[in-house]
Amino acid sequence: MKRLLSIITLLVVAVPMLYAQDYSSPEYISLGREQARSKVVSYPTAEEAQALGAGMVASKYVRPVKEWTRTEEADAVVFTSKYVIPFMWLSRMAILYVDEASGAYEVLINGKKVGYTANAFAPAEFNITKSSQEDVNTISIRVLKEHLSSKMECFNDKTEAHVGEVFVMSQPVIRVRDIVHKTSVDMKSEYANVELGVVVKTETLNPKKARIHYELVAPDTTVVTYGHRDITIGMRGEDTIKFTARIPYALTWCADMPVRYRLNVRTQVEGRYVEYQSHMIGFRTVESDDEGNFYINGIKTELFFRDMDPLTVTDKDIVAARILKYNALRFKMGAVPQNVYRMCDSLGMYVIAQVPINTKESGLSRRKGGNPSNDPEWKSAYLDRVETSYRTTCGQACVIGYIMAEESSNGINLYESYLRLKELEKTRPVMYLDAADEWNSD
Repeated sequence: MKRLLSIITLLVVAVPMLYAQDYSSPEYISLGREQARSKVVSYPTAEEAQALGAGMVASKYVRPVKEWTRTEEADAVVFTSKYVIPFMWLSRMAILYVDEASGAYEVLINGKKVGYTANAFAPAEFNITKSSQEDVNTISIRVLKEHLSSKMECFNDKTEAHVGEVFVMSQPVIRVRDIVHKTSVDMKSEYANVELGVVVKTETLNPKKARIHYELVAPDTTVVTYGHRDITIGMRGEDTIKFTARIPYALTWCADMPVRYRLNVRTQVEGRYVEYQSHMIGFRTVESDDEGNFYINGIKTELFFRDMDPLTVTDKDIVAARILKYNALRFKMGAVPQNVYRMCDSLGMYVIAQVPINTKESGLSRRKGGNPSNDPEWKSAYLDRVETSYRTTCGQACVIGYIMAEESSNGINLYESYLRLKELEKTRPVMYLDAADEWNSD
């Protein structure tokens, strides 16, 4: 009996410890956060998917979260609102999407902590299916006031506490998780070859079958290719179906001609269509040489940059910059909302995406206690930021390269970050302008 009581006591103590988090450790980077992906929005009909695309618009499967109430707590600025889970969602998943925030934050659903991310400067998603209830739910996003991640965010000292675009979306338990693509061009040919992949994931505990239908439509509404693939995925598994197409070289994407194709996808499970998605994709290639020249679709391209604030830029600003002969935007370090990348795609603006890492206040020293860029304890935080930045932007035609940090000395974590980005990205350049002629910059 004494031994049994000891075990029970240990369990009672251990359960709270599972939820108690140590924010003093840079290795604690997230809780309950889904793997990063490009922006995916699910709709109940093909017509809605094609009309609304990746926009945050209320529909049967999308619930925008607005009308926030702001309160102050000792350790956080708290933004609170409501969302509704309808009866029809009860056999589906509920996914919370947060585009960006002003700093590390926690997510509470109906008073219980269900998520956390130390990197608030890239989109994050959280599976809130089990924590949500039918009808009205309360969501709180607690933006933490003093968090260790601020050592990586020396660009963020004057930012007012805020949260960006937020919505709750329903997806089926077997769902399209992401869309990936790549393009190859031959300057001797009039055509370009494109390869597309539809990443499918299931949350079920047993193998699940589905049929994925796809249709690639040219700007003139010509159907380039279409078809379907049958797929069986094991317990909580993931797989990718791939298909290829040939498009005219003249209709590849560039700043002077930002041509985009529409990819329509629908998922069929047990004879029923359970979700529709529609994605606008610009197909192009990007390469660079040792002299720093860029080649878009095989053609040498000179970049003329205009500096803008990503949190205030509008499509009118981008159009005005194009009229003034700028073909590229340079955003200040921090969050770039996904709608800004979509604007750049549609209006033909090149962007070199910046990973939100700036540690200038820690100085240049690589010794213990110096800059975190050379402290192995910070490795997970660095790798998380570069990988999240990549996975949420790699599908955007406008993104033609990556700057993985600024004013952050150099060291093991930026070496590893460079290797990780080069592993993920085979053609677009990866740069660190303060590498001081070391090898971890293209």
